[in-house]
Amino acid sequence: MDARIAAVIVAIGGLGLPLTANGASYRTQNFMVTADTPRLAREVALAAETYRHGLSRQWLGYDLKPWSAPVPIQVNVASHLGAGGVTSFIFESGVPKHWQMTIQGSRQRVLDSVLPHEVSHTVFATHFGRPLPRWADEGACTTVEHNSEKQKQHKLLLRYLTTARGIPFNKMLRMKEYPRDIMTLYSQGFSVSQYLIAHHGKRTFIKFLEDAMSSGNWDLAINKHYPFTGASDLQVKWVAWLGKGSPQVSMPATLATFIATGKPADEEHPADVGWVARRR
Repeated sequence: MDARIAAVIVAIGGLGLPLTANGASYRTQNFMVTADTPRLAREVALAAETYRHGLSRQWLGYDLKPWSAPVPIQVNVASHLGAGGVTSFIFESGVPKHWQMTIQGSRQRVLDSVLPHEVSHTVFATHFGRPLPRWADEGACTTVEHNSEKQKQHKLLLRYLTTARGIPFNKMLRMKEYPRDIMTLYSQGFSVSQYLIAHHGKRTFIKFLEDAMSSGNWDLAINKHYPFTGASDLQVKWVAWLGKGSPQVSMPATLATFIATGKPADEEHPADVGWVARRR
């Protein structure tokens, strides 16, 4: 296989994100942020480093090594801008390089939703060294956003499913490119990722993806890591879960112990099980 793989483009929200051509910059070890003001550039850069460290520990269980070059981030903050972002890069021999990230929205949404989402993409790209299936990449990254953004995705999902726009799991699981109906992929990928993470945590989700991507056998990977026989069984039970209003999933005893005591009984199960969607 050619050592160079085409750039992977990741987006949230609307298209046509504006770039900040000028402004103040702030450099950390792994990020170079350009924003309208020095204060905002510094705030985003430091937050990006914090997310990089925290998210890599949550998802992977280890700290990523510093990148060979900082990820440039262009920031556009305005109250009228919808929350969104784009991250692009090229894999060279399994190493993501030539990063470019653009984020926009209100200051609050940039810091608590868009930035952690986009940084999660960089964490996954570094760990896996190749593109993830689109549903898993976008879905998992959405689980770390602010509750208000996740609630929007849940409401959109219910609308899509009731208008026959749902994507069959045997098709969704293997998607390597964005479909024409990209918003359904975002919402459904988020909900399925959330459902799986609620069962056994973030690190098991990563191991599940590793096994499935390595073997190409999604049914086997699902059965190995989750209480489902395969993709069809997962789809049926996920739909039933949504139909019940997305109730709290029964957690492993170790995870329940962490939440009750604040002390990790098992490093395998992080405390963050994600937002539990409920119908209003």
